[in-house]
Amino acid sequence: MDGTGRLSANIEALFAPKNIVLVGASDRNWSARVHGTLARLGYSGGVYLVNPNRKELWGKTCYSSLADLPEAPDHLAVFLPADETIATIEAATTVGARSASLFAAGFGEGGDDVGESRALRLKSALSRSGIAAVGPNCMGLSVGRSRFATIPDEQLEVAARGSVAIVTQSGMLIQTLSRGIQSGGGSVSYLISCGNQIGLTFADYFAHLADDEEIRVIACYIESVRDSAAFFAAAAKARRNGKTVVVTKIGGSEKARRAALAHTGSLAGSLRVFDVFAHEHGIVRAETIEDLVESCIFLSKSRRPAGRRIGLITNSGAVKSLSSEAGESLGVTFSDLSPSTGEKITSVIPDITLSNPLDTKRTLTAEQYVATVAAVHDDPSVDMVLLAEELPRAAGIDRKLKNFSALDDFIATSASKPIVCFSPVTTEQNEYIQKVRGELPHIAWLRDLNKTLRVASSLGPSRHPPLQHGAVEHGRAAREHLAELAGNSAGPKVLDEKSSTDFLRRFGIQSPREVFVRDWNYVLVSAAAELVAFPVVIKAVCADVAHKSDAGLVFLNLRDEAELRHAYAQLVERCAGLGLTTRGILVAQHMVGGVEVVIGVHRDPEMGPVVMFGAGGILLELIRDVAFGPPGLDAARARDMIESTRVARLLEGYRGAPRCDVDSLVEALVAMGTLADDVGDAIESVEINPLLVRPDGAFALDALVVTRAGHEAHPKAQIGGSP
Repeated sequence: MDGTGRLSANIEALFAPKNIVLVGASDRNWSARVHGTLARLGYSGGVYLVNPNRKELWGKTCYSSLADLPEAPDHLAVFLPADETIATIEAATTVGARSASLFAAGFGEGGDDVGESRALRLKSALSRSGIAAVGPNCMGLSVGRSRFATIPDEQLEVAARGSVAIVTQSGMLIQTLSRGIQSGGGSVSYLISCGNQIGLTFADYFAHLADDEEIRVIACYIESVRDSAAFFAAAAKARRNGKTVVVTKIGGSEKARRAALAHTGSLAGSLRVFDVFAHEHGIVRAETIEDLVESCIFLSKSRRPAGRRIGLITNSGAVKSLSSEAGESLGVTFSDLSPSTGEKITSVIPDITLSNPLDTKRTLTAEQYVATVAAVHDDPSVDMVLLAEELPRAAGIDRKLKNFSALDDFIATSASKPIVCFSPVTTEQNEYIQKVRGELPHIAWLRDLNKTLRVASSLGPSRHPPLQHGAVEHGRAAREHLAELAGNSAGPKVLDEKSSTDFLRRFGIQSPREVFVRDWNYVLVSAAAELVAFPVVIKAVCADVAHKSDAGLVFLNLRDEAELRHAYAQLVERCAGLGLTTRGILVAQHMVGGVEVVIGVHRDPEMGPVVMFGAGGILLELIRDVAFGPPGLDAARARDMIESTRVARLLEGYRGAPRCDVDSLVEALVAMGTLADDVGDAIESVEINPLLVRPDGAFALDALVVTRAGHEAHPKAQIGGSP
């Protein structure tokens, strides 16, 4: 069996090895910390040291090489420079090693040629060996159940049994995240610092953790996604198995993407594009690291909500007002409570003013408290209940404790929706608070009003059903046509407007009336103009210039023969002056009115093809009012894209203008989704700018298709499915 076949079996050795070998053991590197941590955690397997320059260390024998060990190594912790790390993996192949933690940097993190060459050599060595490796350029891993760790942190804390697993590309953040989650009452049982992912990737970790019955949430800090298809498939598996993947990812700014390139050696993609794919697979993106921590605390004790509608209860008028204002600014939905819910609440608290958020105005008895919570919980328009509460800081507040104890029992025995408590502000957690919280195992306690609302709302699922994708064969004719248009180009091929428009018509994209004139003959151009009917537009058809208007190769609103003749002469002169190779002239109907938008398919460096929509014409670059959607998107998702932009107001008829045919725009976006699904991997980009949306339809006034040579056109990643 080759190395690839052994990998899945060897992953188990990564998390529960029978022994560990510290390669390059020394009192001058991280190995000393790892050795001490293993003893402190009570790791029961063998611990061996390899250092040819030492006979003994920490009271143990140092072996000269892996071949000298008394048994086959199950896990290698390699504390050596990059080149020696590769040599160690090559040597480990012959002694039966199954897993490894690789700490060295120098594998192309900054994009240098030497490092990238090393990365290829290491990847090849790992593939041949089948060794399941975390890293390189990482801080190791820790598994509480195995009492095993290679993380060089003397303060390492990991629960033997816990519901949270942390997987991160940052070595420094892993312990920070763990401590934040555990300080809030969550329990962390896996810490995995995956580094450059030349060894195992996020997809490998997700797939393994999806099968761990005790894990409820997988928390991630991500700088780049190497294989989006595998990543989302593994995340979907985790979701099907009842786990929630929560991610904080960089990529929201050009500066952040450049930082990721220097740090991990991968080009980070657009965060907004990542959101599209993550949402389709049930992945939650936390805006900040603190949101990631609070999400884990929420999910470690409570189920994920079935929707985003919140019922909030407090005994403070101020908190009620603050919650209402915060909810409005954050886009949080506070449901209107039903009349039957109101009757239940007033039967318990007769003088209450019904609202959501609900102010009880005082501390209730345990019976009143649970009855009120139950009434809001049972309301069909509520998906989760948030309770503004403070844990007592010292003994003596018995009524509060009785309420919390009764609430904990209700959640454990009767709740079918999340019920979560939160403190309006973040306060220090003293020992008494931690003790009380520990005695309430079913209640999650979040911190900070705005953060709680933001996190709770983000945990709601997509409101759309999973997408259904066409089979690869569905777009075979379009793929063959595209390959024919691309010819034998060695690189990306820019199609001229005529070829682009003809190709897009396959997917139902409309364009104005037009006639293509192959010969530069004014008589033919004039005849075409008569056929199209004045006023007309004439354009040079050439692939050499992507933006013809900027080069003066487009003449608009030619109203008669005289204007046509003058424009034709200028077009001939400009093409000759630029030395362009042209196919001919396109004579098209001049269209006015409506709203100019842009639609297309954009290739994200991580996610692959994605559908784009936004304000068109010169506004595209000026205001960047753009939304993205998944390949194969349906009409509902297309409408969501439109409604998320400011240009939506113009389409509805702004300040007395006629309403545009938004249904035709939706059809055009769905067509772009079909194109991305059918031929996405053979497309570098598609841009229709502008697409003129008028009351009588949506028309492509200009189109540009750029192909990817050497790529068979088929969907890069099937998104949606059954998350």
